[in-house]
Amino acid sequence: MISVKELRALGASLPAGTFRRQLGPFALIQRPPSESSSAVLAPTRVADTGTIELGMLSLLFEFENLLVATLPPLKETDALTIGRLPDCDVVLEDSSVSKMHAQLRWSEADRRCTVKDLGSRNGTFLNGATLGDREVTLRDGDILSFGYVQFWFLLTETLYARLRNPPGGMGSHSG
Repeated sequence: MISVKELRALGASLPAGTFRRQLGPFALIQRPPSESSSAVLAPTRVADTGTIELGMLSLLFEFENLLVATLPPLKETDALTIGRLPDCDVVLEDSSVSKMHAQLRWSEADRRCTVKDLGSRNGTFLNGATLGDREVTLRDGDILSFGYVQFWFLLTETLYARLRNPPGGMGSHSG
């Protein structure tokens, strides 16, 4: 994982096309995991929506302190598995995440990513709502929750723009 602060320097030094080739078509951005959540061998904990909603808010307001998950290079159409198993494409060492929790499917032709829960104990949430057994198309800026582990789904172009043009500082509020 690379921090948003570290990625900002890379974004400033690369043109948009090179940045996208380096990072892939989209990014999954999360808070640094807490030590209590990283008991991989612990039984799966059950997630509750209140905690998920609080986590969603912190993703939106703590951008500089977030981490960007490194994803394997994606082909024209590719699927990424998410879970606790070491052979998952995105390994999440959190006891609220199932061994094989969910799948992301990217289609370069459609420039579209979908998410589907793989029968996890805690479910997969999109913007706080459970997916159930549906496969859902993600939109730029959606918040995905796998158990208590939450990611901000951003297209690489959006992340690039945000890194190069951070939101206004302390003095930008009027009131």
